[in-house]
Amino acid sequence: MTALSPYLAGLLLAAAVAVTWAARLWPTRPAPTARVESVAAVWRACHTTRCAHMTTRHDETPAGLVCRGCGTVAGGAA
Repeated sequence: MTALSPYLAGLLLAAAVAVTWAARLWPTRPAPTARVESVAAVWRACHTTRCAHMTTRHDETPAGLVCRGCGTVAGGAA
C-alpha cells in the first residue's frame, strides 16, 4: 500500500477543516413559531400504554380531563 504524500495529506486536512467551518457558518432556518391551539388544554401524564405514560395534552370537560392522544378520561380537575 502506498503512503500519502505529506502535501496531499495536508490538502485533505485543510479541505476537511474548510468543509466543517462552512457547515458551522451556513445560515440555518429559523425555528417555527409557537402556536396556541386551545387555552383550556392541560399538560398531564397519561397513564395508558397507548400514550406510553408520557405527558400529553388533556382537555377539561365536566367528566374530567380527556386525553387528546387516546381519549381516556382522568378523574379530577386540573
